[in-house]
Amino acid sequence: MSHVVNVEKFREMYGKSLKSRARYNRAIRAECAGSAALLDLLEQVSGMRQSASGYPMALLTEIEDGLQCVRDEMVDAVKKRWGL
Repeated sequence: MSHVVNVEKFREMYGKSLKSRARYNRAIRAECAGSAALLDLLEQVSGMRQSASGYPMALLTEIEDGLQCVRDEMVDAVKKRWGL
C-alpha cells in the first residue's frame, strides 16, 4: 500500500477536517491501550500549568514533559502501524 493511500485511509478513519494533533489523539485513543487515561491526564496537567494558580510550575512542567514523551511514543507507534 502506498504512503498516499495510507494517509487518505488514516484521514478518513480519524477525521479529514481535524488538525493533525487532534487526528493523532483520536488514533491513539482508538489504537493504544491505556491511552485515554494518559491523554486525559496530559490535558489536566497542561490546564493546571496554564492556570498558574498556586501549582508548583517546575513540577507540572516536568510531569507534562514526561507525559508528552509517552504520547510521542504512541504517535510513533500509530505512524508505524499506518506507514505514515
